[in-house]
Amino acid sequence: MSFHYLAGDLSGIQRFVLQVRSTGKAQAKRLRARSFLLELVELAALWHVEQRFSASGDDVLVRGGGGFLVRVSADADPGALERLSTDLQRRLWEEFGGEIQFALGWGATPTDARADLEHRKRQPGRALLQPNGSWDASQLTRPTLGEPCEVCGRSPGLEDVREDDEDRIVRHCRNCLRARRIGAELTRRQWLRMGRGEIRVLDVLCELLEEQQEGAWRVGRWIPRAGNMPLTFEELAHRSRGDSRLAVLKADVDDMGIRVGEIAGDDPSFGRLRSFSRALQRFFAEQMQDAAEQRWPLIYTLYAGGDDLLLVAPWQVMLDFAGALAQEFRRGPAREYGPLTLSAGIALSPYRVPIRHAVERAEMLLESAKRQPGKNRCGALGSQWSWDRHREVIDHGKRIAAAVESGGIPRSLLHRLLQLAVVTTRDSQLRTARWVYQIGRNIPRQRHGEPPAMTDFRRWAGGVVGCLDDDAQRVGEAAASLRYALLATRTSRRTP
Repeated sequence: MSFHYLAGDLSGIQRFVLQVRSTGKAQAKRLRARSFLLELVELAALWHVEQRFSASGDDVLVRGGGGFLVRVSADADPGALERLSTDLQRRLWEEFGGEIQFALGWGATPTDARADLEHRKRQPGRALLQPNGSWDASQLTRPTLGEPCEVCGRSPGLEDVREDDEDRIVRHCRNCLRARRIGAELTRRQWLRMGRGEIRVLDVLCELLEEQQEGAWRVGRWIPRAGNMPLTFEELAHRSRGDSRLAVLKADVDDMGIRVGEIAGDDPSFGRLRSFSRALQRFFAEQMQDAAEQRWPLIYTLYAGGDDLLLVAPWQVMLDFAGALAQEFRRGPAREYGPLTLSAGIALSPYRVPIRHAVERAEMLLESAKRQPGKNRCGALGSQWSWDRHREVIDHGKRIAAAVESGGIPRSLLHRLLQLAVVTTRDSQLRTARWVYQIGRNIPRQRHGEPPAMTDFRRWAGGVVGCLDDDAQRVGEAAASLRYALLATRTSRRTP
């Protein structure tokens, strides 16, 4: 049997998720709910494809991260494909007012479908706004905004709601009300079933369930709690070591499109491609969520699925988790479907700063890590390193912090060493000499019975001396370790 292939993709995802009111204690709930609402949009669009073209679960070759690849019969009517694309764009316009877009491409091969998809993504909304080649003016106007929603500020406010953890009334629009209700249900319901229920997205009914049932799949995200109440970002920050900062981790698989093409090319039946997509979904949406619950309970999940993660946690917890994530990925999907690597960006931020800024910085750090040769890196603490160096960089930071806390070295020394590590100078010998001088001036001679932390620090500082002249990578890692120690030994709980 011959097939055609449909590739779908949502765009505007990050902007939609982060476009929420940044003040107040409900920020975490809003972000979590909006992230899940977009996942429902993806699933609803896929449901329309399956219903229109009688596709089964085995025909879904790739799903997650806001997109999918589905095979349909080669006899499918091209006109029906165009009508479906227009219909989905219209429904999105009606429900979300153009905040997010959906593109649907098709072709005789997966490569052709993705190429058509990329072409259509460059013309968002064209089928709706220019149905006959000219602008439809009726689609270019919107009702008077009136009093805006206080959560997103982009749609008319419809209902005043008292936030559970705030003392004031907040006016919500239709979508923010829906997201609020979904967010509340996500704290106790872990399974989703399409085709029935009370939640309506793109005119598809959905139902969140407390227990697994036939036809349902897991969508629960781990949320840190104190008793039965989810922790706020502020409460998470105060569980940091030293400085009260949050860390946002954004991670995804390197060269995902290339690897999908390679796997598809090696298996004309696409069985391995389907297994690959599902393995990634299980790893990010299930396995790492289970790991958070069991070993990393302070990690707050904003998004987990497809081939990427977006997480929030106290800064020292996130740095430890990142190393475990890379290790588990190497043992799991990378071993079975390699060559496959993972990169991540970790941005630190005071909890009073809107979390969207940290997400944007994490995205920039991730992209910077991916531009390095070989990728497979972590960008954090002002530097970048490969995953096989991660544990050493973080462990050095912990040992340096322990040396400060033991009273053996002044914290001010870390500032001076950091300045020497990051300074750019043509006279590398002078920088080395100043480093040695600072160590000799501030570190007492080794004594019998001194704390192990002091011995570790002396050994680390001596090792850096040999790198200052010609190993920029190791110097950058040393700077990251120093930044870790400075954060860990900061005694003030105030946010700058």
